[in-house]
Amino acid sequence: MIAVVTIFAEPVPRTEAPTRLLADIAIPARPTALQRDAITLRETYHLPALELCVIDADGIVEIASDGVRKADGTAAVEESDLFHLGSMTKAMTATMLSTLVHDGELSWDMTMAQAFPAIASIMDSRYSDVTLEQLLTHTSGLPSYTTDAEWASIPPFTGTPAQQRQAFARMLLTKPPIGPAGIYRYSNAGYAVAAAIAERVTGKTWEQLMQQRVFGPLKIRAAYGWPLLFGDSEPWGHRIKNGVVTPHDPADGYRVPTVLAPAGDVSMSILDYSVFARLHLAGLENINGSVLSATDIQRLHQPVLAYSCGWHEELIDGVPTSWHRGTCDTFDTFVLLQPSRNIGVIVFTNADGDDAAAKALFDEMPRLAAFYAGR
Repeated sequence: MIAVVTIFAEPVPRTEAPTRLLADIAIPARPTALQRDAITLRETYHLPALELCVIDADGIVEIASDGVRKADGTAAVEESDLFHLGSMTKAMTATMLSTLVHDGELSWDMTMAQAFPAIASIMDSRYSDVTLEQLLTHTSGLPSYTTDAEWASIPPFTGTPAQQRQAFARMLLTKPPIGPAGIYRYSNAGYAVAAAIAERVTGKTWEQLMQQRVFGPLKIRAAYGWPLLFGDSEPWGHRIKNGVVTPHDPADGYRVPTVLAPAGDVSMSILDYSVFARLHLAGLENINGSVLSATDIQRLHQPVLAYSCGWHEELIDGVPTSWHRGTCDTFDTFVLLQPSRNIGVIVFTNADGDDAAAKALFDEMPRLAAFYAGR
């Protein structure tokens, strides 16, 4: 500790200078390197809020957040706040399906003819031998359903969400595919059909299966739809266009179609998502988890062409990496796992639309992984 000595020209009586106890003085915490990184990235790209989280197989290494829940607002974002995960939901749905495969209720090589026997006779023959694994690795030949126009083309199915997904699967499988199976084409529809298979076989809804087999055992909270639907204090999503950040009002009708929810409509806090990401990081490091064994996790990360079951698999900076991005135009989320370094990085922001910002956030993840792996 450095002593501070004050020299006075004249002695000062003690009665005129009452001593203030150090305990009464609020000393601001020094920002960590990760906190400074969050502030710099958020301010550089004019993001309303930004959260960064570094994990290893044992838990959270460091976490930081900066910004507000709504642009021009004053409520600071908190690490327990919900963020919309978009397509990072896919790995969660695939994890649930893997538990059913492990229990023998499904199999990775189950064909569409086996999965939907009631429509096997009217199914387009090119789908008959498409497997569950092909649905999850985007090699089934199903259309993408990634654009607003494709979303708008979905018929107004009636009934429960599970009934709507059955109708959607029937519609898709009785129409011609967009091309032959065995070619990588990113498809939200594949995850919708895969969830419909699980619902038909188990008699439970996708939401029930996710809670019973993934979220419940991991003791994490998940919501379906935009965060604001679950409380006025949750973060708003935002769109960025030409440098202008505009809050998205979830009451305007824009949302992920019900039938596509298994592909991208879960909201979760970065704290809770870190538990799910850690399950996969640990499994890739041969550590069994409460939901799946290491062998089951590693099976999910085996790539078929350009994609595994809910993850991109590639070398980044020469390091084997599992990663994904999730966005439905109003939030942007990223995850990167590098098991050889025992490091994972998660990035959440409540805005989307600036490609430069998205690239900067993605590029920052391997830099953070390298930094924390070398500490």
